[in-house]
Amino acid sequence: MGSYSEDHMLTEDPDWVSKAKREEDQECDSPFDNRGEHKHREPVRAGVPIDNPTGPPSEDPDNIEVNLHSGDIEVNFHADDATREVHQAHQEVSNLNKMFVYEGEGMPDGEVETVEEEEDETKEDIEANAPPVETKPKPVDCSKHRRQFLHAPVKKIKRTFTATTQNTASVVHGPKANQTLKSPNPALNIRRRKEAVATDSIFADSPAVDTPGCTGAQMFVGRSSLLTDSYGFCSVSEFPNTLLDNIRERGAMDTLISNHANYEMSARVNDVLRAPMIGHWKSEPHCQHQNFAEHRWGHVKANLEWLMSFLDVDPDCWLLALNCACSVMNLTAEKILGWRAPQEVATGETPAICIPLFFMF
Repeated sequence: MGSYSEDHMLTEDPDWVSKAKREEDQECDSPFDNRGEHKHREPVRAGVPIDNPTGPPSEDPDNIEVNLHSGDIEVNFHADDATREVHQAHQEVSNLNKMFVYEGEGMPDGEVETVEEEEDETKEDIEANAPPVETKPKPVDCSKHRRQFLHAPVKKIKRTFTATTQNTASVVHGPKANQTLKSPNPALNIRRRKEAVATDSIFADSPAVDTPGCTGAQMFVGRSSLLTDSYGFCSVSEFPNTLLDNIRERGAMDTLISNHANYEMSARVNDVLRAPMIGHWKSEPHCQHQNFAEHRWGHVKANLEWLMSFLDVDPDCWLLALNCACSVMNLTAEKILGWRAPQEVATGETPAICIPLFFMF
């Protein structure tokens, strides 16, 4: 056995791997960087520029005259500095240190903090003897909420209230609004969606407002949950970007269902699908009806056209209306899902419909 071991021993040097590697050998080029982000994302190309309907932004934003008796207030959402001004104003109002805390050391002279013990004891006695607060459920008139749910039938809205929660009693304002957390997207530690997802592209005649000029949107539909998401794009070559956005937001699907389009079968798409181990099923050429996203788009299109015609929405707001329709449909109970909302079927958690109840398009 000793001679057998010596015959098959290459070398006794423990660092033989680095010495055996030649300088001209190619290294493995991973499509993901050290942070797990895809290195070959398609840069967003600006589409057709949209002219400012209210003219150039005012040079002096403080010099604003508003006639409260006329009833007509014009707000320019296309201005470049509108978002920055709103953010600065929100930060200024939300700064509680300037309103309630003295910036100097201690309190100013002449102001002495006093404690009234008698009043505190009286308040404690009142709170101790007060009876507990009881809450009773109040029946909800579902017919009043038809407008928030795209004028769906009252029976469908009633099923939606039964399958969801409405725990928010009012809208919270203040510094808590900007205390949010954003989860990372590591390529090798991503949650699974556990369903197949169909995708399809839709195109519009006018560029979408509040975008670099998006003239199309990529729609992703859950095959089992009917969960629908849409992402705007300026060119079809941005399909890998929209796919990564959907994976980051909803999780990695088991299989991607798409048409037989070249931009949906490119090498970069394969790199995105290869890392999370996602399968890819493609329909036959000229057989778009095999794609499940085409069926779901028929329902989304009907609600989108009704929303834009009912509220007389401008054509350049089509992407905002599309996202609103998809969000409401994700929270609306479906009979085919056992009167559960698509978001509940996809995530397993009971969704809350407080946002569509308090905010409307």
